Amino acid sequence: MRLLHQLYTEPVGIELAECASKFKVDERSIRRDIDFLHNLLADVEQIEIHRGRVVLLRKGFGASYFTSQLNRNEACKLGIAKAVVKVIPDNSAILLTAGTTTYFVAKEIHRAHLNNESPKGLIAFTNSLPALLEFTSAGIKTGIVGDVYNDEDCAFHSQETLSNFHPSLLILGCSGIAPNADSGLLELYSQRAEEAAFLKQLISRAPEIILAADSSKLGARHPWAFTSETLLKGKKIHLFTSELQHSQIETLNLLTQRASFVFEYTQTNPDFSGIHTEDADGVE
Repeated sequence: MRLLHQLYTEPVGIELAECASKFKVDERSIRRDIDFLHNLLADVEQIEIHRGRVVLLRKGFGASYFTSQLNRNEACKLGIAKAVVKVIPDNSAILLTAGTTTYFVAKEIHRAHLNNESPKGLIAFTNSLPALLEFTSAGIKTGIVGDVYNDEDCAFHSQETLSNFHPSLLILGCSGIAPNADSGLLELYSQRAEEAAFLKQLISRAPEIILAADSSKLGARHPWAFTSETLLKGKKIHLFTSELQHSQIETLNLLTQRASFVFEYTQTNPDFSGIHTEDADGVE
């Protein structure tokens, strides 16, 4: 913050060596701090108090539920995003839904694309405005699904999907996940009826689904479910989540054995290094 204040008072800038000397560090430390400041400030619009909550507003997003949730469990969301992007095949046609965790997936796709890393040759459609901005700024072939914009989640929704885009992979976010081991059903929930109806349509088009959600969503139920046995039957679903409790692992293992769809799950650690996956037989 002292470096930021120093730069603010020097309209013509300051020599790197002089800056390092002033703060009694080497030039590499200054470069790292500049990178940190650049990433921190790149998307910042302003800071304000919205409905009694201090909110950092992102450029183009405004004050919304989306922005208020963006920094919650950020390390978990980054870990999930990195793990998800590692398994996306090159030359895929993906559809990414709205949400803060899926937004981090879009940011990680952006980073990988700019660094010439896989996945390459993507076509990425989304109903999330923030994700769309990540894709367009990286030069990724992209498009939008949904008709009516909702500023609370910075996303487009519609009662009927008019797009003919059929993805090979759906990257899905949700507000609640209730694995029902007895029935073999994975119940997914939304906080709004119109979003639930929209997500049903998207699920019906995708043969494979990546569900990106931290473990706090497991067991959470909201008013509107958008999955059914008929809708999920025959699909492949892979849940990427943060560290699970023992009881959650037991439920998910039972689900892998009883579901009418292929189900796998992956736990990611906040330090992005540890990934643990099990199949239905408990093989790591």
